[in-house]
Amino acid sequence: MQRKVLDNLYNQGGLTLFAFPAESEIPLKSLQNLALALNAGASFVLMDFSGKHPFEDATLKRPLPENDDQFRALYHELQEIKKTTPQVLGILPPEISEKQAHYLALIARLLIVAPTSIENDCADNRDNAAAYLEDSPSLAQISLLWLFSTKPAKRRFPKAYSAVKKSISFYSEVRKSDWQKHPDEFVRIIANVQKIGILNKNLLDGISKVFKQIFPLFLLVAIVCPFFFVNHLEPAPSNLRDRTQERDRLAVAPSFEYVFDGKETMQRIARYAIGRFNATITNEKMIRQYVDVTLDENGYEPNSWDKNGLNYPPNGTYIKFSRPDYLGSTASDSIGAAWKYWTSIVSDSVSYLTEFYHEKPTANQRQHNGIDLASRQGARILAPFAAKAWTSKDERGGVIIGLVREKDVILFMHCDKLLYLDGQEVMAGDPIATVGTTGHTTGPHAHVVTGLIDRNGDKRIGNVRYKVIDPIDWFYRFKPNSNH
Repeated sequence: MQRKVLDNLYNQGGLTLFAFPAESEIPLKSLQNLALALNAGASFVLMDFSGKHPFEDATLKRPLPENDDQFRALYHELQEIKKTTPQVLGILPPEISEKQAHYLALIARLLIVAPTSIENDCADNRDNAAAYLEDSPSLAQISLLWLFSTKPAKRRFPKAYSAVKKSISFYSEVRKSDWQKHPDEFVRIIANVQKIGILNKNLLDGISKVFKQIFPLFLLVAIVCPFFFVNHLEPAPSNLRDRTQERDRLAVAPSFEYVFDGKETMQRIARYAIGRFNATITNEKMIRQYVDVTLDENGYEPNSWDKNGLNYPPNGTYIKFSRPDYLGSTASDSIGAAWKYWTSIVSDSVSYLTEFYHEKPTANQRQHNGIDLASRQGARILAPFAAKAWTSKDERGGVIIGLVREKDVILFMHCDKLLYLDGQEVMAGDPIATVGTTGHTTGPHAHVVTGLIDRNGDKRIGNVRYKVIDPIDWFYRFKPNSNH
């Protein structure tokens, strides 16, 4: 990641949280001075999440979010505040639930756990602070500065100890700082920690300041290792290769062979096979018939390797899967090209569609505003075109990443990890997220939504409004090129 991009992402602002566990009186004036220094003396905003402290000017008393609606309200309020005061300082209450901590972990950039004074840096207060982190594991997902003089006790507070150890809290620059006496100097530490946090969420671009300091050691190891450990590497295909010929060749082939690992089921590969050959959403009856025929064609009994109704071939077993012409096709021929395109969006050789777009519910189908693309957990989702990335999160869709260009948008829901941040430019073929199970889902898949940009649209991602359209229609309307 280039320095200008990193600085721009940091300057967009964020929420820094202070926690003083089990301490009733906190250094109010020092917090105000730090909040002011964070914004270069222009203005400051303090958010008091406990509502117990006698703040006055530029102070907002807010409860911690307990549900998704409260979280969304707080999130949007922060976005409005950051337009005029980018860096917001929040004060946590002495007690916090794991659910509240979970919501804070989604929006906070930094958590500072500190004593109110040198005198209060005692064993009892350190234990209270360690218990604070131990009881709310989600807080450990936030970049951390632990300002007590020693780490938490490893045996009593293993989670807190691990979180503190992973942080940069005990680097000399942090140890020598005094946030109450020298807020301007401490602001530089906060900025560096937040930037490291940004880089950690976007590992494909850039390297943190801490790693830069030990880069020569990594370089030396990289030079020496090949002389001791010789590996025969096979070249990996690029994400940007032209895969049309490969997809078409596989799709028209009369059969393919699959080597099982002992954990994969015949049923999953059957769903993939029927989808690849016939572009069809499968049902249980079709799967059972296809598995029975496939086992018979390969010389196995119908109930071979059966466990609770699923067939698990042993590790190393070769099974030939043939075109199931006897099943017919419930999908129109025009869906075939779109099917191949959408299943190539993820870096998983065994992916298939499990549900089409349905604008309105029927007697046999629910309303469904996209297509469901089944894939293995952690498979990378590849950007189908160059665009700007926007991210969001909600209870139903889970972790979401959207790509926006001039006329259209595409969203991938239920993601596990995001590989891009809000406002970043994405190139076609770039991995942008990984397939997960966040939100309402029964298994790993990507719920894909496509839309046309419309200022009167009823949906929104980032700062763009759009109207949803069928992803199959989107495919033929925009005729995506074959390079991704």
